[in-house]
Amino acid sequence: MADDRGRGRGSESLLERARGLRSKTLSDVYDVQAYKQLLDDLRGTPMSDDVRGAYEELVHAFSTAVGIWTRYVEAEMSAGNTEAVKQVFGRCLLQCPSVDLWFMYLKFIKRTNEIRGAEGILETKQAYEFTLDTIGQDIHSGPLWQEYISFLSAPKPGTPAYQALWSTGMVGGQEESTKTTALRRTYQRAIVVPTHSLELIWKNYETFENTTAAATSSTGGSAATAKTFSTRVLSEQRPRFQAARMAYRERKRKMEGIDTAALPVPPGKGGPAQLDQLKLWKAFLEYERSNPQRLEPASLTKRVELAYMQALMCLLHFPEVWYDYARWHADAGEGVASATSTLLRAVAALPSCLLLHFALADLEEAQGNSEAAKQVYENLVKQLEPPPEALQQQQQPNGAAPQPAGGPIADLPSDQHALVWIQYMRFARRDSVTASRRMFIRAKKSPRCPWQVYVASALMEWRHARLPDVARKIFEKGLEVAEFATTPEFILAYSDFLCDLGDVDNTRALFERVLTEDANRKSSMLWERYLAFEFEMGDLQSALRLEKRAREALGESGSAGAGAARNMQLLLLRYQFIDSWPCTPEQKQYLAYLLNKGPAPPGFEKQKRSGRGDSESGTDREGRADRDRHKEEGDRDH
Repeated sequence: MADDRGRGRGSESLLERARGLRSKTLSDVYDVQAYKQLLDDLRGTPMSDDVRGAYEELVHAFSTAVGIWTRYVEAEMSAGNTEAVKQVFGRCLLQCPSVDLWFMYLKFIKRTNEIRGAEGILETKQAYEFTLDTIGQDIHSGPLWQEYISFLSAPKPGTPAYQALWSTGMVGGQEESTKTTALRRTYQRAIVVPTHSLELIWKNYETFENTTAAATSSTGGSAATAKTFSTRVLSEQRPRFQAARMAYRERKRKMEGIDTAALPVPPGKGGPAQLDQLKLWKAFLEYERSNPQRLEPASLTKRVELAYMQALMCLLHFPEVWYDYARWHADAGEGVASATSTLLRAVAALPSCLLLHFALADLEEAQGNSEAAKQVYENLVKQLEPPPEALQQQQQPNGAAPQPAGGPIADLPSDQHALVWIQYMRFARRDSVTASRRMFIRAKKSPRCPWQVYVASALMEWRHARLPDVARKIFEKGLEVAEFATTPEFILAYSDFLCDLGDVDNTRALFERVLTEDANRKSSMLWERYLAFEFEMGDLQSALRLEKRAREALGESGSAGAGAARNMQLLLLRYQFIDSWPCTPEQKQYLAYLLNKGPAPPGFEKQKRSGRGDSESGTDREGRADRDRHKEEGDRDH
């Protein structure tokens, strides 16, 4: 095992390991430790196509993992692959606002611009500004501010760098004034950011203002005026610095324990620390949104946006963080357009999360962008419908049944497919009932249309169009589908609809009809609902006869032992109403436990034996207890 993980295995072996781990993530298996070991083994390995392939597998598995991107960039830079470095930075910089990564970006920009003269100096300056606009609010960004200030102040008058920075596009003779103004503006931006270097930056700023005042007087200006100006400017800026210093202490405390380099894995896949990290990030986001420094809206927006982007580097798979980010934009950030952009990124990151797709569609519809909202739904249902070429093949003799086009949504359970169609039908219904009917017909033609779609369409006809006969026909069409005719949930939805109509006779007829099916006769769900209906709507003798039929169909003898829980369940059906049971709260808790509908009451402990789950019914518990007792007696005899 040690040899398998060693560095001597070769780049081809590293690529194979990366592919193996990536294939596991596609099956929702995340071996975080193995990924970390692979990343360590890649460090220092000479760049090759296989090494690059291994890094590509890693960044596809963890697209916001700053540690992986940083190593990838280092490897390409060490190999001198300038174009490859540019491409990697272009893919990761904006989605990974990490000070370490952006420092590497600046290092690369400075190195590639050293030989380009004035043009290179200006491009480097733009890179610094771009970096500070993006990451300058980070608590670790102090060295970035200091480095930029040094970059601006270092060139001496008369040097090419000085001319490039302060003479380009400027009136002659104003270079020093322009430089002073730029440095003062940069210092004043830096001293309001709560960073680890805040105190040092403030001291340097004081020195700068005092030195500038002294230089002004030495060049013929009024010493008193220069001193007065510097004193006034420092007095104006000191409260802003002090507010930042107070915020720094709390900000530092809020960030303690946060691991910004944690791999972005789905909920439950990151080990015991993942939940703690989630809580820490959410507390930090709430703190930043509270605006403790009372920043101007533009500055606050940058601060909060950076916090969300950094949180999503680790919490990429947490839909509530994405939605919270979008809601913040819509309510207090940069507006609905940014909220829409955030949700577009969210559905790209979590393509199988219908919650985010639906939120995006609603946001577009609420802004009057019906076509954009429709496109969201179209992108979903197209994965559930056969592609056009499959439909053409079906029309040929002996054509096979068409299959869905496929995609992240097609891989979800059938109830999720139902939600896609139902939400699309609801969207269409807000245009017209006719539009929702067309959508239902389209859904019916799709492969494996779920039963919930029939129920939703029928209830729309009843609740919105007030057409009970149309709704009944839809339910009846559903019963013609063999799968739905033996699906208790569909049958019960139909019975609920008939009860809402007050159609007692047809409700009873429905139960009698479906219980002729062998599969349905063994369904306790159907028998229990039929009994509850009969005890409420029929006479006692009829209900008791039905109860006897239920016992016979379900194979319950009615005697003590294995059937005790069933007896109590049938008895409760006679008298309970909604959530009210005819017993004390203590008795209710025990009975709920007996019927496997609640946790064990105080004093009871669920037995945990091999092969048993928490879903074991009261009847199964009693039967298992008898078997265990007989087994123990046999073991003693043996």
